Amino acid sequence: MTQKNKLPKAETSPITGEEKALTRGHKKKARTRQSLVEAALRIYAQKGIGELHLNELAEEAQVSNGTVYNYFRSREEVLDAVGVELASQFSLKVSTLSQGIDNGAERLSVGVRMFIEQTLQDPLWASAVVCVYQYDQNIRSAVVNSLRHDLQLGLQQGHFHVANEDIAMRMVTASTMGVMTAVLDGCKPDNVDSIVAESVLLSLGMERGAAKRVAYLPLPDSSCGE
Repeated sequence: MTQKNKLPKAETSPITGEEKALTRGHKKKARTRQSLVEAALRIYAQKGIGELHLNELAEEAQVSNGTVYNYFRSREEVLDAVGVELASQFSLKVSTLSQGIDNGAERLSVGVRMFIEQTLQDPLWASAVVCVYQYDQNIRSAVVNSLRHDLQLGLQQGHFHVANEDIAMRMVTASTMGVMTAVLDGCKPDNVDSIVAESVLLSLGMERGAAKRVAYLPLPDSSCGE
């Protein structure tokens, strides 16, 4: 009886204490950076973009001035990091709630309504988004790019009719940000998210009855991706 050749077991090198320390160090740095970004968000929401000073950021995040300078050397670097964070949040929310929707008009409506709903639920977040949106290209590009696919899909499907795609995208984002500001100022009519979505769809050339129907569809369950 011949003995079958056995493949040698793959050897795995044990993780050294130095490697563990490096991993812990990276995680700690990531947590510290995230806490600084969140502190900056709070300052932006409460005082505006121009009012952030690095020593105030250190105080808000409850760290030393030296710790802040380890991550950010200027207010511009802080703003850039906050823009990236808000853009990432937006992209994740839109992609999660839009899964399974193949209608461009419905997808665009969901994206617009999500911004308004989040403003109602988290005014501090919305205040920061509105402030950063005015000054940071990262978040403007992320918002436009996230909605552009839905606009293009709606055009291909014949739901929308626009003279210029870029201008149409700017109209959508400007309308959404404008209503977010209005909501923060206390303008909160019933179904404000659907009212905005219907107006946006109409501005894109959608037929009135179809725009109203799409704008008042139930939003996808936000807990589905959690």
